[in-house]
Amino acid sequence: MFAMNANPPDSAAAATRASTVHILRTATAHVERALARALEPFNVTAAQYELLQVIAHYGQSGAGCSELGTHLAAPSPDLTRMLDRLDIAGLVARHRDTNDRRVVHAALTEKGEGLLRAAAPVVAKAERIVFGGLADRERAQLAMLLQGVRQNCPSN
Repeated sequence: MFAMNANPPDSAAAATRASTVHILRTATAHVERALARALEPFNVTAAQYELLQVIAHYGQSGAGCSELGTHLAAPSPDLTRMLDRLDIAGLVARHRDTNDRRVVHAALTEKGEGLLRAAAPVVAKAERIVFGGLADRERAQLAMLLQGVRQNCPSN
């Protein structure tokens, strides 16, 4: 008789890893779509909103592009394009560093601060819907696990 499962033992582990990646990718896609829908009225993407939040963290002095790149998983050209769009929309202002003219800082404008204030409850509602099935403890555990995954990934 032939064995029904002739796969080597490592194939079960490989299938589990592949399905974990699939689950992570599809969950990320669903979260991105939920945030995109929530942010539609504000004319910003989820990535732009995240960038605005990071810039807000740095306050009026602003953040340099290298600092922003550290916090975001976006290549420099993508980051520059996002900053260009946010600048054109009047949500951020850029200025050269007084000590090193090669460094450009981005800071929120009043309009950018207003957008973050207005969008915060809408984004919070979207997050409650997305994570509604998780207890606070489970959500904290998920965040911790995802931090570990992110730290294990090589930098680009």
